[in-house]
Amino acid sequence: MKGEILALIAAVLWGIAPILDRYALQDVPTYPAIVVRAFGGFIAILLISLALKNFEINASKALILLLISGAISGAFAMILYFEALKSIGASKAVAITAVYPMITALLSVVFLSEELSAKVALGIVLIIIGIILVSEV
Repeated sequence: MKGEILALIAAVLWGIAPILDRYALQDVPTYPAIVVRAFGGFIAILLISLALKNFEINASKALILLLISGAISGAFAMILYFEALKSIGASKAVAITAVYPMITALLSVVFLSEELSAKVALGIVLIIIGIILVSEV
C-alpha cells in the first residue's frame, strides 16, 4: 500500500507542474524553460540527497542508462511536451501524454519479462479510449 500512496502523491505533484509550466511558457521560450525546470529539479534532488546522506554514485552501466533516460525524458520528451502545452493547452497535452504508462507496460513485457495482468490490460484499453476521446480523432 505504501507504493500506491507514494505513486498517488507523485501523480498530484505531476498534476500541479503542468499548470505552472503553462503559465511560465507564456513568458519564456521552450528551451530556456526546460533548462530552468531541469535546474530546479537538480537543485531539489541534490539538496534532498545531501540532507538524507544518500548521494552515492558508482560508475557502471546503470549510470549510462540513467544518462540516456535523462536525455530521453528530460530533454527530448520535454521539448515535445512543452510545445504541446503551448499548442493545445495543459488539459489536452497532459491527457494525451498520459499514454506513457501503456507504453511502459508493453515495453516491460518485452524487455523486463514482466507479466501483463488482466487489470493492466484493461487499463491499457481505457487509456486508448481516453486518448481517442481527448484528441477528437
